[in-house]
Amino acid sequence: MNRRVILRGMGGAAATALGFSRFEGRLAEAREATDLASLGLPELTITVNETEYQVSPATTPAGWTLLTFVNQGADDNSADVMLIPSGETIESLMATLASQTAAPPAWIYETTFAGAPWVPAGASGQAVVLLSAGEWVAFSPAPLTPASLTVTAENATPVAPSGLQADREITMQEFAFLGLDEPVAAGPQVWEVANEGQQPHILSISQLPAGTTQAQYMDSMMAMMSGTPEAGGLDLANLSILGGCSTVSRGQSLYLPLDLEAGTYGAICFFPDEETGAPHVLMGMAQVFTVG
Repeated sequence: MNRRVILRGMGGAAATALGFSRFEGRLAEAREATDLASLGLPELTITVNETEYQVSPATTPAGWTLLTFVNQGADDNSADVMLIPSGETIESLMATLASQTAAPPAWIYETTFAGAPWVPAGASGQAVVLLSAGEWVAFSPAPLTPASLTVTAENATPVAPSGLQADREITMQEFAFLGLDEPVAAGPQVWEVANEGQQPHILSISQLPAGTTQAQYMDSMMAMMSGTPEAGGLDLANLSILGGCSTVSRGQSLYLPLDLEAGTYGAICFFPDEETGAPHVLMGMAQVFTVG
């Protein structure tokens, strides 16, 4: 998680604001006790390789969906799964990504991001996400070619998937993660991650040295991102991302399988603030928590 990679994903220019970096790390495996395929949900597969995203099937009904992300590329990756804003097209979206403007476009705060799991190179991961009717796109920064998805109109108001229960409820808001104050049980589990804030948020999880405090974590993160690492501070440049999800919009939630070993962890959001453009971590959206 070196500073160059973080800066590429945290915001500022439109390309980085929409792309949300590819971090080094792995996605924790799905909970063995929960067979997500047995839920009977519509299934969607997003595949990424060295050149493009692929979505199968190209059309799916609205509602809760079992999303499988397959990473055939050489780098750890995820996908921003976004409802294309009214008046925009995939072509105009990619043109915005390439424009390197000083600030992200206003519509990234108004449209819907469903979230997707982080996945290491050569692996796959799953999440249960909520899709509404409309035209969607799976993408990350150029030069990867995005993929389109048509979500057909729902027949009824979606409810939480029957048979899927969360072991931990995590709430994202400005600018905090709620639900991580108490220790998390080690081992396979499912988190329900909900964005109850007014802006989109990201959840990335890294393991930290045992006993790391909240103050140490924040001080080292601030120093690294300012380009002035402190002597004796945490070596954040070599941390791996162990799990989490890509961008989730306000009012959205997803179910995320994780398998964390006992230890000390940090959760961070890098999404750019709507008013200042600063990544949310610089506004305090980082949380140390324990697993055991």
